[in-house]
Amino acid sequence: MEPRRIRERFLGNAEEKFREFSERIVVPKDHSVIGIRMPVIKEFAKDICKGDWRAYLDETCDIYHEDVMLRGLIIARADTETDRMIKEFVPVIDNWAICDSFSSALKVNKNNRNSMWELILPYLDTGDEFQIRFAVVMMLFHFIDKEHIDDVIMHMNNIRHDAYYVKMGVAWCLSVCFIKFQDKTMRYLKNNTLDKFTFNKTLSKITDSFRVSSEVKEEIRTMRRK
Repeated sequence: MEPRRIRERFLGNAEEKFREFSERIVVPKDHSVIGIRMPVIKEFAKDICKGDWRAYLDETCDIYHEDVMLRGLIIARADTETDRMIKEFVPVIDNWAICDSFSSALKVNKNNRNSMWELILPYLDTGDEFQIRFAVVMMLFHFIDKEHIDDVIMHMNNIRHDAYYVKMGVAWCLSVCFIKFQDKTMRYLKNNTLDKFTFNKTLSKITDSFRVSSEVKEEIRTMRRK
C-alpha cells in the first residue's frame, strides 16, 4: 500500500477523548495531538517496516505528535542508516513521550554498542532539554552495566540544566543505577553535586522501587535535603 493510504489509515485511528488525555500528560511543544493510542502506533510501525519503510518516511510529513512517534519507532526498527536517521530525528523530539519511547525502542547490541555510546554523548552538551534527556534515557535503558556505570554516574552528576524533564530524567537514571549497583551508587549519593530538586527526586524514585529493601529505603529517606 502506498504511503499516502497508510497515513490515512493511521490517522483514522484518532480518538477525541484520548486526545484530551494525551494533551494533558504529553504536552508537545511543536506538534498537535490527535489521540492515537501507543499500541496502534507500534502496530503500524511494525507493519510499515515489513515493506518499503524508506518510502513512507520520505513521502509523509510530521504534522502531528503521533506522526513523529511513528517515525521514531520506524527508525528504531530499521536495520540500515540508523546513525544518520537518529541524528536527523533527535532534534525533532519535543516531549518526554517521544523521547522515552524512541530511546527504549532503539536496538543496542554488541555490534553497535560502542558506536551508539559515542553517538549519544554529544547530546549531553547541546543545552536542549529533550536532546539531553535523549542521552540520559538512552543511558538508563542501555548502558547501566559494569562497563559504563562509572561514566553514567559521572555524566549524571555533571549535567547542569534547569529544565524539568532533564532533572527528572537524571533522577530516573540514577535510581536505576542504584537498583543495579547499589553500593557504588550509594557512595555517590552521599557525596554528589546534584541540585536539591534532582537529588530529592532521585531518592524518591529509589524509595518507590520494589527492588529496594525496607531497611535501605529508611536510610535513603534520612538523606533528603531540607
